[in-house]
Amino acid sequence: MAVARGAEVWVTSSSVEKLAQAQELGAKGGANYNDENWVADLTKEAGGLFDVIIDSAAGPSFNALLDAAAPGGRIVFFGGTLGTIPQVPPAKVFWKQLTILGSTMGTEQDFAAMVSLVEEKQIVPVVDQVFPLAEGEAAIRRLADGAQFGKVVLRIKD
Repeated sequence: MAVARGAEVWVTSSSVEKLAQAQELGAKGGANYNDENWVADLTKEAGGLFDVIIDSAAGPSFNALLDAAAPGGRIVFFGGTLGTIPQVPPAKVFWKQLTILGSTMGTEQDFAAMVSLVEEKQIVPVVDQVFPLAEGEAAIRRLADGAQFGKVVLRIKD
C-alpha cells in the first residue's frame, strides 16, 4: 500500500529470500535485523534515517528503531510478537522529537480510504498458503516458525 501511494519503502527481515520477495513487490531494499549493524547498514543504503517506521514486533529490538528514525520521525507499532519494549531511553525520543504511536486499526474513514486505494491501484494481497480449517494447527505452526511470506488463510468451506 505504501508503494502504491508513492512512498519509498525499505524493509527488514531475518530471511534473505523474504527481503528479495519484498523488493519484487516494490521495496527499494532491506536489511537482516539479525545482523549486528543492520541499522547503520540500512540507513547507509537508504541514504539517511527514516521518517516513518512501521513495526509489528516490538520487544528488545524496538530501541534500534529509535536509532533508525529521523528527527521528527514517527514510529508506529501494531503488534508485539517479540514481547514488551524494555528500557526505552527517553533522551533518544525527546532529543529527536519522535512520535511513537500504537495502533490496532484506523477509523471508518481510514478503512474507506484503504478500500478506495485497493480498488484504484488494484492491490492484491500476498497469500502465502491456504489451509483447510481442519489443518488450523499446521497453519499456526507455519506462523510460529516465521516461514510465511504474506497471509496465511484458513478455508472454512471447500
